[in-house]
Amino acid sequence: MRNSKTLIILMLLFGFAAAVAIAGEAGPAPNSPSQASPAAAPAVVEPPASPSTVPDVEEESPAEHDDAAPVLLEPSAPSGETPSVAPSEPAEPAPPAPGVSTAPAVEAPKSPKEEQADIYRNYERIVRVMDIVESRYVQPVDSHQLFEGAIRGILGSLDPYSAYIPPDVYKEFMEETEQQFSGVGITMSLEKDHVKVISTLEDMPAFRAGVQPGDYILKVEDRPIEELGSLDDISRRLRGAAATAVKVTFFRPSTGKEFTLSLVREDIPIQTLRGYRADAKTGKWDFLIDPKAKIGYIRVTKFAQNTAGELDDAYHSLAAQGARGLVLDLRYNPGGLLDSGVAIAGRFIDEGLIVRTQGRAGIQSESYANGHDTYRPMLPLVVLVNEYSASAAEVLGGALQDHSRAVLVGTRTFGKGSVQNVIDLDGDGAIKLTIAYYYTPSGRLVHRLPNAKDWGLLPNVDSPMTPDQQIKLREEWSRIAGGAPPVILGELGGPVIDIQLSRAVDILRGMLLARHGIDKAAR
Repeated sequence: MRNSKTLIILMLLFGFAAAVAIAGEAGPAPNSPSQASPAAAPAVVEPPASPSTVPDVEEESPAEHDDAAPVLLEPSAPSGETPSVAPSEPAEPAPPAPGVSTAPAVEAPKSPKEEQADIYRNYERIVRVMDIVESRYVQPVDSHQLFEGAIRGILGSLDPYSAYIPPDVYKEFMEETEQQFSGVGITMSLEKDHVKVISTLEDMPAFRAGVQPGDYILKVEDRPIEELGSLDDISRRLRGAAATAVKVTFFRPSTGKEFTLSLVREDIPIQTLRGYRADAKTGKWDFLIDPKAKIGYIRVTKFAQNTAGELDDAYHSLAAQGARGLVLDLRYNPGGLLDSGVAIAGRFIDEGLIVRTQGRAGIQSESYANGHDTYRPMLPLVVLVNEYSASAAEVLGGALQDHSRAVLVGTRTFGKGSVQNVIDLDGDGAIKLTIAYYYTPSGRLVHRLPNAKDWGLLPNVDSPMTPDQQIKLREEWSRIAGGAPPVILGELGGPVIDIQLSRAVDILRGMLLARHGIDKAAR
């Protein structure tokens, strides 16, 4: 009996592994959405190794996308000092005997038959463990749950973005990729088993409650995050029907304190652009930040299906007002749909490569600007980025920087540049599998790999902000969205709150002054 059972399980496991291997080599399957993540994943400083972002408000991706999500790793809560132990002096190695080589032995490569035998030995080991658990565990176990646990373990060992999607949540997942869901507005990142807030959507429950980029999520409904499964599982617990509440416990490194909030879920709005000031009565945005120098300002909060269309409307509004320069703000943008980021890059670049995706089989796809939708005339452009700009935001910023189309101002970006393909398992759920990385036109790898010393985008002009300055800025953004007059650039004689935006405007004024002087001399 056990032998036949072993054979069946081996066949199932081997078939599953083969299907994954084939899917990874072949790239995105027809009619299946591809994703790239934070993150709900996005939230505040210099990123650590192998971050992962997943949005609780946006599983960004009917098309390939970069999940949203922006770093400094702190413990979930203070847990006392770890005693240090002085290392002992290493013993002096004995000299080698005459004629004996000290070079390390080189293992001969295994033959295909030996590799296949290793695979079957590993499958047999899994079968033995499952058989022991089923027969000896203190309580009866569900073999179906054991199989699902094994699949989760396989995918969880790869990276934070690859995951199993059970059948009962697959339909919900597909609706989320189309943005038809409710949540609290948090984008999260998984960093060495800690769940970090990368960003909060403005005017959403978490934002209004004061949750900040850089906070850590410790519990959801009093359950520690360690018990809640993958980042996708945690994200799903934060989402739910509108008007329902979810209890979340956070830890804030800057204060060293925990705090618990009851957040009432809301439908997530699809508007993805903000201007510099909003009309208190209509809520309509004004995108002209400096009427005298004719400088525009557009902030992209995420990349969705409608973002390029929104940008067209905002840009044409600025053109009608005689705009001569533009600040494009990508700070706290966790990413979204890759197609949307590529489309926007094509608005500012008229020819050349925008992004390349490359996996194990080599180049999988390349996206180029064709000039059809490029804005004319090409205004001088400054792009704002920070440690929470991720995924599609990095693709857009990298293309503009590599083509010398924009000056990047701010801080190093998050480093999320991987593509996930959602592969349907024919009624048995699906798997979300990392199949490629993004590369900028110059060949830079955006993604932050474990122990990497270089990742993301480095701005042309470094302009850091303290956590307190960032908190104050986001508070002002909330005020402005409600119709209050902006004071972030020192209006009304107050202090400059947004030093990065101030720097960007100064750079554009200098560029326009130089251009105006050259034009005047030519005349």
